[in-house]
Amino acid sequence: MANQIFTSVAFHGLKKTLEDIETDDHGEEGSKAVFKRWMDVRKMEDNYLDFYEIAGTGLAGEKLEGGSFPLGGIIEGPLTRFRSRTYGQKIVATQEALEDFKYDKIVMAGKRNNRSIWKLVDFDATLILDRATNSAYVGGDGQPLWSENHTMPSGDTYSNMLAEAMSPSKAALVIAVAQLMQQRGHDGLIDGTEMKKVVAPAQQWAIWKELFGSDKDPTPGSYNAINVLKEFEPEVVINKYWTSTETKWMLTTDVDNGLIWFWRVKPESSTWVDNDKTAMNYAIRARWGRGWVNPRAVLGVDA
Repeated sequence: MANQIFTSVAFHGLKKTLEDIETDDHGEEGSKAVFKRWMDVRKMEDNYLDFYEIAGTGLAGEKLEGGSFPLGGIIEGPLTRFRSRTYGQKIVATQEALEDFKYDKIVMAGKRNNRSIWKLVDFDATLILDRATNSAYVGGDGQPLWSENHTMPSGDTYSNMLAEAMSPSKAALVIAVAQLMQQRGHDGLIDGTEMKKVVAPAQQWAIWKELFGSDKDPTPGSYNAINVLKEFEPEVVINKYWTSTETKWMLTTDVDNGLIWFWRVKPESSTWVDNDKTAMNYAIRARWGRGWVNPRAVLGVDA
């Protein structure tokens, strides 16, 4: 259980033989954070934000000479709400500890707190991927992020999962790109989307290098054919925090309002003295909301 830092907690720090303590410097702006490479990061002005889906108006129709124009309409869809949540941590060190430690890196309160909050950011963002098919964690339409039954305002459904779950390969990407080309919009008509990024766990880093980096077809036995995937050259984001899978992967598309991270308050540090206990408090806090609005912004693969 976390408690105040006394001299006994890090008594080796009192020894003159100590040369250094290994620690992590994450940078005040979270320079090592991965989440911002695969999520749309925005600012949140209020405690919560709502997104409202409206579909329409379908295909236009033929107008007969002298007749009226066919009537179009719109249909209301689900409401998606982003709520701001608060996270934080503090380190408390006694005055005696601060006086007696001969090495500044023993406490390193600011950097340790900073590292903790930015690690939490990446882990919290990655929970969206870990729960992508979990029906206990749903979006505005009542479906998880990846689903074969996302609902439209008309009551019809569409899928944002690869029709046949496949591990990363040329064949899988060919099918995925075709599926994206025929993705349906809010009114049920084919809109089509384009692949923008690949998000994958660390175990898949090599295969994605081969798939998009080879001039020739990377499929065994097909080395004389051209690699049709090379022209896409999407950014491949290896999410090292996505550790619960070796076979799942995801494509992001050019659809707006997909996976969004809203900062209500970016990580901010503060320090204060507890005069009664003669202890120094080092704290960090942040507020954010995250989720998705339009599932068409991704194509998930649960292989």
